[in-house]
Amino acid sequence: MTEQPAGGGAPTPAAEIAAGPEVLEGRIRGLQFALGQLLENARQHTRGEHQRAVQLHRQLQAETMAARRESRGLVEAATTEALADAEPAARLLADRLAPGLASIPPNDARWRSRQLVGAGTPSYVRVGQLQAGTPVVAPLLRTNGWKVTADRNESARRLLQSTALRLIAAAEPFRLRIDAFDPRLTGMMGLLGHLTTKYPQLVPRATHTAEQLHTVLSGLVDVSSMRASRQAQLGHKHFEDLVRETGRVTDPYRLIVLFDYPNGIDQLAQRDLVRLAATGADRGICFLVHHDPAKSGEHDIDARELLELLQPVAIANEKVELSHLPNVPAELDPPFDANIAAKICDVVAELAEIAVLPTIDFNQTLPDRSTWWRPVTDEISTVIGYDDRTPALVRLRSGNPALPHVLVGGAVGQGKSNLLLVLIHGLAARYHPADLEMYLLDFKHGVEFSALGPAGEREHWLPQVRVLGVHSDRAFGLAVLRHLSDELVRRSEIFKSHGNVADIAELPAGDDRPPRILAVLDEFQVLLEEDDELAEEASRLLERLVRLGRAYGVHVVLATQTIEGVKKLSSKRDSIFGQVPYRIALKTTPADSQAILRTGNSAAAELQFRGEAVLNANFGSPDDNQHVLVSFADKVVLNDLRRELWLKSGSTRPPRIFHLAEPARLVDTAAAVQPELGRPWIGLPIAVTEEPATLEVQPEPGAGVLVFGDGPADALGVLTGLAVSAAAAAAVPPRFIFLDGTDSAPAVAEGKGALIQTLRLLGCEVETADKHEDVVRRLFSLRDAVRDGQIGGTTYLLGFGLHAVPKMQTHADGFYESPANALQDIVRGGAGQGLITLGWWNRMHVCTQQLGFDRGSVATHVFLRHPQDGVRAVAGSLMRWTPEPHRALVWDGSGAQVVVPFAPLRVDEVDRYVELVRR
Repeated sequence: MTEQPAGGGAPTPAAEIAAGPEVLEGRIRGLQFALGQLLENARQHTRGEHQRAVQLHRQLQAETMAARRESRGLVEAATTEALADAEPAARLLADRLAPGLASIPPNDARWRSRQLVGAGTPSYVRVGQLQAGTPVVAPLLRTNGWKVTADRNESARRLLQSTALRLIAAAEPFRLRIDAFDPRLTGMMGLLGHLTTKYPQLVPRATHTAEQLHTVLSGLVDVSSMRASRQAQLGHKHFEDLVRETGRVTDPYRLIVLFDYPNGIDQLAQRDLVRLAATGADRGICFLVHHDPAKSGEHDIDARELLELLQPVAIANEKVELSHLPNVPAELDPPFDANIAAKICDVVAELAEIAVLPTIDFNQTLPDRSTWWRPVTDEISTVIGYDDRTPALVRLRSGNPALPHVLVGGAVGQGKSNLLLVLIHGLAARYHPADLEMYLLDFKHGVEFSALGPAGEREHWLPQVRVLGVHSDRAFGLAVLRHLSDELVRRSEIFKSHGNVADIAELPAGDDRPPRILAVLDEFQVLLEEDDELAEEASRLLERLVRLGRAYGVHVVLATQTIEGVKKLSSKRDSIFGQVPYRIALKTTPADSQAILRTGNSAAAELQFRGEAVLNANFGSPDDNQHVLVSFADKVVLNDLRRELWLKSGSTRPPRIFHLAEPARLVDTAAAVQPELGRPWIGLPIAVTEEPATLEVQPEPGAGVLVFGDGPADALGVLTGLAVSAAAAAAVPPRFIFLDGTDSAPAVAEGKGALIQTLRLLGCEVETADKHEDVVRRLFSLRDAVRDGQIGGTTYLLGFGLHAVPKMQTHADGFYESPANALQDIVRGGAGQGLITLGWWNRMHVCTQQLGFDRGSVATHVFLRHPQDGVRAVAGSLMRWTPEPHRALVWDGSGAQVVVPFAPLRVDEVDRYVELVRR
């Protein structure tokens, strides 16, 4: 029985223990069960809460991700919308800053068109694009330049290459020049190779050595100095301001591309690079430098000196970051297709070919007409063009500073002849012919000077011209130098008579003061090219002329295309050019630029256009270069000016005109001088004189003239000059017998007819025979008259082409002797009776066969185009004779003289000649 507690409540523990172990065990098991249930319930509750927590977390994550996606979409949509709105403006801005091909991607179809080539010189240039395709451009040409670094050198080199192509394709022709230094021979500038081949003045071949780079940088230093002077003179700080104002500045922007800097750079190059880069932005000089910080150069230079002057451009992983656009990396453009680049370069070359420089009209350089022909004081001067808006003045003076002479040079077709004409006509408009005389010689076989004298229907000429050598040869050039040398002596006597004055400027104005002389020798080096006595004398006289001419008012202009390789100048260069302070160099090679200006002054090689010139009045010192645009001398304008000056002068004295490979004109000589009795004309001497070469021909034994050599026209001209001048000077008209053994060409036939007509108009009796049998009969009848003393007055036998008469050495029918025997008697015995023979044979040995060994004892021989052995047989073994057209060697027994024979008269010249000699 179980013990119950009082009051009927739950059993006490003691009661439970008393009740037995079974009851206790049951109770414990019940308690365990209840506890297990409680734990299970707790476990289930915890699991549910965890699941609910996980589900809540997942829901929160989902909601967060959704929110994020919604936010990103909104941001991206806003960004896309903003970019869409900004891209057109960005592209327009890029096109404006980098016009044309400077901002177009390499794969754009517009690179295959020529429409945008040369659209405009860009100040900005494309480096790449943003992901949306928006171009990224950066300023370059108006800055000092860029320093480009990269994680891969190939990327940096590619940027330099593409930038160079973009700039040269976008710029107008000749507004940009790119020089490159490629010490590691990467060949990256080969992309522009087509342009380098056709127009190296735009993109010269890349240099590879320090010496080559020194030359480029030296020239750039000169350019920078010259630009600084011009900008200061015109009040401009920046080069682009100068370009903008004038509109015709021909100096291009200069871009210097340096690959792998500082590789290959020495101390001298570094010094010039730093000097140039420090002021590059203001002078239109810009640098594009690839620098690899991991490598150093061979020389101990501080690369930071240059690099700190440049804007940084960094490339990493094909991304370009610019200093002015931080944190905006652009995708680097891919390389250009070589074929596209080649075609673009060809188009640039075509545009350069047709590019022209704005011209300055010659009339703009002339003073007001009221000031023409002002009195000469201490100098003569003229304007040859303009340096921007400043007249370019050439002042020829003997005073302080002494500027007496000018050296002019330039390559073929660069405007040298135009420059000389501008100089000559500018001086002619300013100074009276009594105060200025000109000696103009052209040795290059040109025709530019021919218009300055009378010719054909043109009766006027430039009145200041005293001597005009058109197609001058070396002999005439030497004659002019001799004449001018003699003029120095004459002027020294005038100076002494005025109390030993030392300078022409000290002489008082008046008739006793000699005029200034301007001697222009175009292609003067021709005088000195041969290694002979003529060149030796010419160099000596030229040296004397430039050394002494200053004080005596003789100013020399030496013009040339090139003087390199002229042997005589190698020893006389300093003594001649050392007296020539003025140097004017048109576009030419670097070597010739230095030959004309001065060693180290290659500025003329940098010129771009025909008509540009470097004017230097200080012996070519690079610091004194003046960039000039020479005015253009239109032929019509100059001709009108010459006519005006000729009418103003009232001149009736034409210049002495000398033509190479042209005969002299009897009408011209008759206009200048009158024939003299007993001294007929045989031609014009190669000298500064209008006086013809004459022979003394008297009716005495040995008189006569024998002419030998090829050339019927020259031979007829010699005989014509002798005959018509003798007829014009005679008080009693002589008689002429014209025996013609030739069948002449029409031109020579006209000359024969004109000769006969002229003689008859001068009152002479003229007998002719042109059939061989008639010639033979007349020879025998003349011989009989000589034997019988029946000549009867002065008679001239003109034997033209007696070598062509057949069987002269064979007995004639009905005679016991040959026609040659009769001719011998005529020549030997006729002169003493007044029958004087003037004859022509094509070879001297034929004449010897006909006249005998002593050729009738005639003293005067004239050689035309005849072999030298015949000449030496008469004049001696030392005589030199090189046969030339329209040249004759006259030998009179005592000495030799070279003359220019007269041309046969034309029918239309006959009346004019007769009028002149009868005045």
